[in-house]
Amino acid sequence: MKPFYLIALIAPLCFGAWPSQAYAEIFRNRAAFNSASQNLHTVDFESVTPLGLELNHQVDSVFFESIGGMVISTGVNGNMLSGQTVGEITRLTLYLPPGTTAVGCDQFGSPMIVSISNGESVTMNESDGSTFVGFASDQPIQTLTFFLDFPEPTPSALIDNLSFGQRRAGNEPPVPQLLTSNLTGRAIALDSVTKESEPFRVTSSYNLSTDSHTRITLFIVGVLLQPSDLSVVTVTAEDAQQHVYNLPCEATNRVNNLVWMSQVTVRLPDALTGVGDLNVSVSVRGVTSNKAALRVE
Repeated sequence: MKPFYLIALIAPLCFGAWPSQAYAEIFRNRAAFNSASQNLHTVDFESVTPLGLELNHQVDSVFFESIGGMVISTGVNGNMLSGQTVGEITRLTLYLPPGTTAVGCDQFGSPMIVSISNGESVTMNESDGSTFVGFASDQPIQTLTFFLDFPEPTPSALIDNLSFGQRRAGNEPPVPQLLTSNLTGRAIALDSVTKESEPFRVTSSYNLSTDSHTRITLFIVGVLLQPSDLSVVTVTAEDAQQHVYNLPCEATNRVNNLVWMSQVTVRLPDALTGVGDLNVSVSVRGVTSNKAALRVE
């Protein structure tokens, strides 16, 4: 699948309805943040082109919005993102990929108030001795915001080494999270050949298989899958009568150019013909995801 198509598809997604405010742990040390996180992906602005950022406002599926515009600036710490000031107000907002529960970065503009959508915030000052700020929550973090309207002149927000991933719960294995639509709460699933969404049919003439069975692709975060992980992934579906079906897994992998997201492709068995709505879940190494609905006619 083309990466720009999938980015457009997942832009309005989340994992269902979550409380507007949730507890998050704050870190001022990157080593401690790394220990409390997993599946981290880091954006180093050394490799980001100014023109690409200006045109797309997007880097590695993180969307950037600044009230005063943005530039890639060069300083003693190398290239970094600068969210500029306008009218003595600085506000730089980062819209994070679905399923993010840990986010942190180096922040070189002080003072600066840094907050997340879950409600936690910290004020960074030159006197506190730390240029790093990170958050880890048990609920999705949708945005990371840098804000200041004092003192004058108000500094720009200078950030680098943006890291995002999932919170690590002690020694517990990572939990897969099945992507769902923020609008419907239903699973994000696509026909693996036509890229069409539900409802699906068990058999179709528009596929590349010899058995005419439809294959669908599910998208998950929280675990990073490779083709070699196929044997440790299972997918099950439950109908309205609580009958449970196994959906044979045929492929696992990362999503092209979206390294924080994985995909699982399954075959729809004959038993699902005309079954209607199903609740689907994905298990990786015995750890099961949330359940999400999809329809098979």
